[in-house]
Amino acid sequence: MTDKKPKNMSIAIDPEMKALLSVSAKKLGCSVSELFRTLVNKHLDLVISDDEVIPIILKVPSNLKGKPEELQSWFDARVNMIVKKLGEAS
Repeated sequence: MTDKKPKNMSIAIDPEMKALLSVSAKKLGCSVSELFRTLVNKHLDLVISDDEVIPIILKVPSNLKGKPEELQSWFDARVNMIVKKLGEAS
């Protein structure tokens, strides 16, 4: 039987990153450890994947919420750029 209990691990991070993690965890209502585990899992899912996919992550400006025409224009510009880049021969 595998031990599913979390194991402690020490990491060294700069004070600015620690502060960002603390603020983010508080905003999300979780512990820094929980947030860190979630972030690492998401990263590993992107990097170590059996899928034949290219992950694309977009950060959408919050000021576009509720503005469908502007949001569509914003997405169209990004999609066109992504298609152009992925369509280029490597």
